Amino acid sequence: MSNAQGPRESLPGGSLLTDGHHREQPTWVEVQAAKDSGDVLWLDVERPDEDELLRLAEVFGLHDEMVRDSADFHQRTRLADYEGYLLIVMYAVDADAESMLEVHLYVTSRHVISIRREPCPPLEALHDRAERTVTAHTTVPALLSRILSTLVGTFSDALDRVDDELTDLEDRILNEPLSKEQLDQLLKVRHRVARFRRAVDPARDLVGAGRFVVIDALDDVADDARRHLRDLAVDLAHVGDMLEGERDRLSAVMDVYMNQVNNRQNKVMQQLAAVSTVFLPLTFLTGYFGMNFASMVRDVSSPVAYVLLGIVLPLVAMAVALGVIVRRGWFRGT
Repeated sequence: MSNAQGPRESLPGGSLLTDGHHREQPTWVEVQAAKDSGDVLWLDVERPDEDELLRLAEVFGLHDEMVRDSADFHQRTRLADYEGYLLIVMYAVDADAESMLEVHLYVTSRHVISIRREPCPPLEALHDRAERTVTAHTTVPALLSRILSTLVGTFSDALDRVDDELTDLEDRILNEPLSKEQLDQLLKVRHRVARFRRAVDPARDLVGAGRFVVIDALDDVADDARRHLRDLAVDLAHVGDMLEGERDRLSAVMDVYMNQVNNRQNKVMQQLAAVSTVFLPLTFLTGYFGMNFASMVRDVSSPVAYVLLGIVLPLVAMAVALGVIVRRGWFRGT
C-alpha cells in the first residue's frame, strides 16, 4: 500500500502534556481530544512542516497567519496579539553558549503551543516533568511563566560560560605571546554578547521595566501567576545586568589586548631605533669622507690616519653605542 495516500495521523515532532500526562508523538485524534477536554495543555512541536502547521491552526482555531509566522524563524523577540491568541517569539541559548534557539509560543485561554526548529534540552526537560508542569490546577499564565523562566535561565548559564572564557582569555593575553587566534576569540565572544543583547532587551520590554506587556495581554491572570511573571521580570533584569557587566568586561579585555599590541610595536620600534643608533657613527664618517672637498682632508695624508679615522674610529663609536644600548636593555624591550 502506498504511504502517500494522505496526511500522517500522528505528529512526529510533537509532545503533548495535559493534566499530568505526557505523550510523545501524539496522534491528531489525541491532540483533538485533549483540546476538546477543556483542560490546560502544552503541545511542544519540533520542526513541523507546512501541512502540520495548517493542521495545528485548524485544530486550535488559529489564523493561517500562524503558518507564515512559524515558517520564518529569524524574528526578533516580540509579542503579537491576534484575535483569540498571542504569539510570543522568545530565544534560548544552547548548552555550549554558541547558538541561539528561537521558540514561537502560541497562547490561548487554555493552551500553549511551542514551535521550534532545533532541540532545546531545558524546554524538553520541563516538558518531561509532566506531574509538576501541568496539573488540574495549572493555569495558562502560570504555565507560560514557567516556560519563559526556563528560556531566560539559559542566558544566565551562557553568560557564566562567557565570563569564564573571558577570564581564561585575559590570562592568555597577559602571559602568552599574542596571536591572531586570541583576537578571533575576542571578536567571537563580542558577537555572541551582542546577539544575546538583541534577544534579551526586547524581552525585558515584554515582562519587565514596569510595563508587564505579557500580563496585560493575558486574561484571568491569578495572583500566583502574576507573581511568577513579576519574578521573571526580575530574572530578565538580572540577565540584562549580567550582559552589561560582560560587555564592560569584554571592553576591558579588548583594551588589554590592544595595550599588549602597542607594547609589542613599541618594542619593535625601539629595537629598530637601537640598530640605527649603532650604525649612526659609520654613516656620519662615510658621509664626511665621501664629500668631494680636498681641502677638508688635505692634512690627512698618511694611510694610517685613514685607517684610524675610517675604520677604528667608527668601530669604537659603534661599540660605545652598542654598549649603551645593551646597558639600557633596549633589545629586551625594558
